[in-house]
Amino acid sequence: MSDQRCSVALENGRYAKVTLWQNEVRLDMREYIVGEKKIIPTKKGISLKLHHIKTLSNFMDSIQDTLKKNGEMKWHLGYNVYVSVKEDNPCVDIRQYWKPPQTDESVPTKKGLCLRPQEYDHFLSQWETILNSIPELETFVPCYDQDDHLNQLGML
Repeated sequence: MSDQRCSVALENGRYAKVTLWQNEVRLDMREYIVGEKKIIPTKKGISLKLHHIKTLSNFMDSIQDTLKKNGEMKWHLGYNVYVSVKEDNPCVDIRQYWKPPQTDESVPTKKGLCLRPQEYDHFLSQWETILNSIPELETFVPCYDQDDHLNQLGML
């Protein structure tokens, strides 16, 4: 079961929805097929957990600066999820990556969503609304801010 807390239309059949899925808060960003009677989710998108949302919140200013400067940057949100902006491409790509065997470089998967400039602008304008629907973020401490993150006990 999922309980929806917030839904933001990003244009082009894309939505950002805050839901409670199996007792875990998620920010689900995906494409939907809009029908006459209901909106049907597609596989194209990504579901971010609390630690991803908190880290994304910390990087929002940096993402904006990179877009304004027409730069290139990649931010790690945790585990295998990254946000990237490429030079001469004003899109913001939020995507899972994986590391193939016998290689040193991670490669993007199909799980993710590349927000076009208008979609990202709308997402950004609704960011406070999205954050306000997640009161758990106020007390949430990501693993990189915890005392045991950089020691052997934290690793185990």
